Amino acid sequence: MKKVLFFLLMNCLVYGQQRKYISTPTVAYNDEKQSKAVGIFLRGASIDSYEFLEDKYVYKVYTPHTETIYITNTYQVKDHLNAKDDYEPSPAIIIENDGYYGSPHLFTTVASLKIRELPNSAAPVVGTLLNGTVVPISFYPYNPEAWIPVQIDNKKGYIPVKYVGQRPDLSVLKNQYKKAETLEEQKKFAERILELGWNSNPDENEDALRLYAEFASKNNQKDVAEICSLQADALKHRPRASFTLPSQLIEEKKFGFALNNLLEPKNGFQKDFLVAQLGKFTTKTEAYDDCTLTEHEYLVYFGICETIAHRTNKTFHLRGVTAQQGIGFKIKNTFLDSTTTEVEFLKTAVGLISFINAENQSYYISNDDYMIYEFQFKNGKLFKIVASYYC
Repeated sequence: MKKVLFFLLMNCLVYGQQRKYISTPTVAYNDEKQSKAVGIFLRGASIDSYEFLEDKYVYKVYTPHTETIYITNTYQVKDHLNAKDDYEPSPAIIIENDGYYGSPHLFTTVASLKIRELPNSAAPVVGTLLNGTVVPISFYPYNPEAWIPVQIDNKKGYIPVKYVGQRPDLSVLKNQYKKAETLEEQKKFAERILELGWNSNPDENEDALRLYAEFASKNNQKDVAEICSLQADALKHRPRASFTLPSQLIEEKKFGFALNNLLEPKNGFQKDFLVAQLGKFTTKTEAYDDCTLTEHEYLVYFGICETIAHRTNKTFHLRGVTAQQGIGFKIKNTFLDSTTTEVEFLKTAVGLISFINAENQSYYISNDDYMIYEFQFKNGKLFKIVASYYC
């Protein structure tokens, strides 16, 4: 019983205390005597699991990715952060604030960096990061073989600290690619250039895609080369000042959701038609927190389709569709469904695509009515189309 009570007491000491925050860059040590500096906490870092050693006036900190570490400068450990705190700039290797991120961070420096579930190379992979991805830094370990935690989008896990640093430079990578003497070296730099392109402005992205298309073509990857060239063309001809063309095509009845090649009417589909094509509706919701709906609208789901139902005219506008044969989208004179390849889409939609997200294989088309259409692909075929409204 005493052992159980002792265990519970220790849990309270370590996990039951109030979260603490670091107010200025603070060195962490391997012991309370400051025998060896092992890393540095950056401003804003939170300390969740710790003991306060009152007799030594030291914080003993526990993390899943380091050995037990100690903070001896306790003045810099706060209950909360304050704009009036005195704090030093982050150390030189850490970027404090720039156009990419507003707090301490670095960038990935290799292509397709694996995120591991646990801080070791044998742990399962839970995602990857493109070269040049911003990585928020709360604790920077001095050991080059150490791991750091990341949480970017829905990807949460650990990456080696040796693969983050200053933002890679496209021009430097291009020179390294040109000087590479082996296919393996060329491939390494070509991949870094391609991925950094996706983390760069559209013009740089276009150049990166064309370089990778050239590399792929020389190495008998004709399909990859074609996709990259078409993506580069899409960026070259992207709408820049306005998004009037989709709106014009809508007026010309050449753009919009379609069922069995029938374009959605301006006022939406009739319920009987949707039931005949898709079956009876499965669920409906008022979706009061959906800022795109008016008080006269609600959501109705017909299996694979999400629709906006209008109370006044009793019609339905498609808002999200899982593509199937006969169910999809029309652009100009082309009907797109689950049989449509990425190549076919890119040839059809050139001049309309405003943005490409390479990580989820999605292309975006915006119009003047505060709408953006997402076309998502899986395994090279059209998978889903979603219309989103700006709020």
